[in-house]
Amino acid sequence: MRINKVLLLMALILFPLTFVGCDKKEETKTVDWYMAPENKAALEAKLAECRNNPGELKDTPNCQNAALARHKLFARPAGVPKF
Repeated sequence: MRINKVLLLMALILFPLTFVGCDKKEETKTVDWYMAPENKAALEAKLAECRNNPGELKDTPNCQNAALARHKLFARPAGVPKF
C-alpha cells in the first residue's frame, strides 16, 4: 500500500513536468522589426526557413510578417532623382 502512495505522489509531481518546455512558441516579430536594417539577416533567415517548409509555416505570423516586410522593402518608390 505504501508503494502505491509513493508511486502516486511521484506521478503527481512528475506529470506536470512533462509539459515544461514542450511549447516552443516563437516570439512574433512585427513587420517593422523585420524591415529594420539591423535585422536584415534575421529577415533573410526567416524567409529561407518559410520557403523550405511552406506546408507548415506559410500561415505562421512570423512568415507572414517577414514576407510583407520583404514586399514593403522592395516595393518602395525609388523617389525623384535630384539634378
